[in-house]
Amino acid sequence: MPQGARRIQSIDAEGVLGEFAYSVRFPSPRDEDRMRLIYAPNGRGKTNFLRAVNAALVATPESLQALIEIPIARLRIGFQDGGSIAIERRKSVVGSFEATATESEDAESKTVSVDPSDFAGRLYRRVWDEREDYSGFSSLVSKMTPGAVFIGDDRLATTVDDTRDSARDAHVFAGVRKRPGTVTRLLDTVERLLTQSAFASLSRESAHSGIYGQITRTTLEGSARIAATTARNNLERQIERLVRDGTPLERYELISMRQVRDISNQIGSVRANDSKLPALHRILTPYFDSLEQQIESLGPAQELIDTYVTSVNKFLDRKSLVFTASRGIRLVGRDGSHLQPESLSSGERHLILLLSQAILATAERPLVIIDEPELSLGIEWQRDLLPELLRCSQSGCVQFLIASHSVQVMSAVDRAEIVRPLELS
Repeated sequence: MPQGARRIQSIDAEGVLGEFAYSVRFPSPRDEDRMRLIYAPNGRGKTNFLRAVNAALVATPESLQALIEIPIARLRIGFQDGGSIAIERRKSVVGSFEATATESEDAESKTVSVDPSDFAGRLYRRVWDEREDYSGFSSLVSKMTPGAVFIGDDRLATTVDDTRDSARDAHVFAGVRKRPGTVTRLLDTVERLLTQSAFASLSRESAHSGIYGQITRTTLEGSARIAATTARNNLERQIERLVRDGTPLERYELISMRQVRDISNQIGSVRANDSKLPALHRILTPYFDSLEQQIESLGPAQELIDTYVTSVNKFLDRKSLVFTASRGIRLVGRDGSHLQPESLSSGERHLILLLSQAILATAERPLVIIDEPELSLGIEWQRDLLPELLRCSQSGCVQFLIASHSVQVMSAVDRAEIVRPLELS
């Protein structure tokens, strides 16, 4: 989960379309509790409920303006630490409302009153920036949550707003913006995330390795005498571990084991009792130790990359997604030809968008909201989608709120976990 973000524990809504209520619970960060699926016939306010949750988590004038038109009487989003964000109307289900944020149960609340007239004129945003009630409310909400990723039924025209510095500077609410070439832009963003993850791992490793200092120190200090056969056995065991653990990283060009294999071949070509092996052991051990630290440091980056690549390729047929550190993300045909993302089928583009948003959410947003994930997906893909969304987002404990009509999508969730609306009497 993104640093500083709080895990949502409950979402309760009343008066959706003036008739329906929704109650959603996320009892724990375990995989089976990170995803909640909403099912209801058409006309029960599912999309309006999702839109209201998304807007309530983004404290901008644009999100408050959007809430004016969403028909809902009350909404409360509760966080694990006792904080909450609430929207309440006293008379109608549209129009004026009060928005309240509370950091904890015993903390002072921040409330802002919102009226349609507050958005009159071209300079309304400047007026909002000068309002003390809005300033306090906005600051508190931004402190509590970075907002959600909202993926609606127009998802092929949207991508994450990765340029937002803060809620105050956001000119497009909902965490997404319309742009041409959505899938290409989204893959570029995923590529940056994966590459930065690898670079960060290497930076952490290089800060404490000091390999040449270690080699110099051990060479000058010397070491206890060691038999040639023991030196050879120790080196061969360490080489075996390095090749075993380093080979998966080579697939993505995160590391090269070519030099280690060359050293292994040279050691294998000399006698077991060669007198130079103890000295070689003294020199190579610090180098091998440094490689082991590097491989360990790159582990999380390799796991993130591998999870994303294998998840996408589980669905693609006659083509594949490839990532390497030198060339980034590429889509490759069965004949090795380079494919443009926009040349993919509608279902393939929908699928890549959903999985890409899930992996990006591990660094950007604690909640992903999806309206009808089954759009353009075949039956088998619908059945496999939710487990892969959870797998892609596992490193960030991302939560999902999903509305669907698909029996295949719902089959991935325990029937007791499916949320249905209550009809208010």
